[in-house]
Parts: sequence; structure tokens; C-alpha cells
Amino acid sequence: MADQSSYRLAGVMGWPVAHSRSPVIHNHWIAQYGLSGSFVLLPVEPRNLKAALAGLPALGFAGCSVTLPHKIAVIDSMHRLDDGARRIGAVNMVVVERDGTLTGYNTDGYGFIQSLRDAHPSWQANAGPVLVLGAGGAARAVVLSLVEHGASEIRLCNRSQDKAEALALEFGAPIK
Repeated sequence: MADQSSYRLAGVMGWPVAHSRSPVIHNHWIAQYGLSGSFVLLPVEPRNLKAALAGLPALGFAGCSVTLPHKIAVIDSMHRLDDGARRIGAVNMVVVERDGTLTGYNTDGYGFIQSLRDAHPSWQANAGPVLVLGAGGAARAVVLSLVEHGASEIRLCNRSQDKAEALALEFGAPIK
């Protein structure tokens, strides 16, 4: 039986979320390192988002990953945002602090840039035009990271032109 004082929960919150492979990946590493806890799916409809986030501390969660469609909407429920999440305007990770408050982070841009560097160590953001598909929470993080790493031209495509134009206006040149 797990020691309840050290057993921690984490999960991935989204709607829908049943397709996520995150529990398989994270539970592998939890077992590999002998940690006391579980990573679970948190299927939360948008209308229940605030209540679900408020319940995380009472349920013993250490935090959760956040995915579609909640990355922007969760901001309203955070007690604190790190600088990256504030600048991006989206959260992909919620940490439940010891006092039960919630802090929002965004690691999407870091993960994107690191995956490029892992695949192509000599990759440079300013090597030529970059195409970004989408204008949601993850795309916001990718665009900001590309700008910060010196991309000279970012071509932004999205299903709704107004959302792409708003993001381009917000982050400015070099976005087209």
C-alpha cells in the first residue's frame, strides 16, 4: 500500500484527452524511479475548468499538464504566472504549491526549440523563413521562442485568419 503522506498525483487536463499517451510515458518513469504516485487523465469540459483546477489541491495533486482547449482559459484560475506564461499568454503546466495556490508555467517553446536542436544541432532560427501552423496556446509559445532565438521571418498560418493576424499584431515583426 502506498504511503499516503508521500503519494502524489499528477495528470494531463484537456477536453478531449483520452487519446493522450502522457500517462503511459509518465507512469513508466514513476515506476522506473520508484516514486510514490500516479499520472492520470483529467478529462475536463471547458464549463468545468475552474472547478477542476480549484479541486487539485484537495485531491492531493502536485500539478498537471494542460492541453487543448484549456491553455489560455486556465490563466484566469492561476494565483501566479511565471514570466514565460505571462508573455506567451498561455499555460501548459500547473503546479500546486504547498499552500494550495496554483502557479502557471509554459514550457512549450522550450520543448519545441530543444527538439529542433536535438534533431539538428546546428539549427539556427535565422537560417530562413519559418512556417508555424496554428495560432493557439502552443503556437504562441513557439512563435515567441522563435522570435527570442532570432528568427528573421515567421510565416503564420491558421484556420481563422483573424486569430493569426491578432497573434502577428501582438508579437510584431518578423511575423507575417
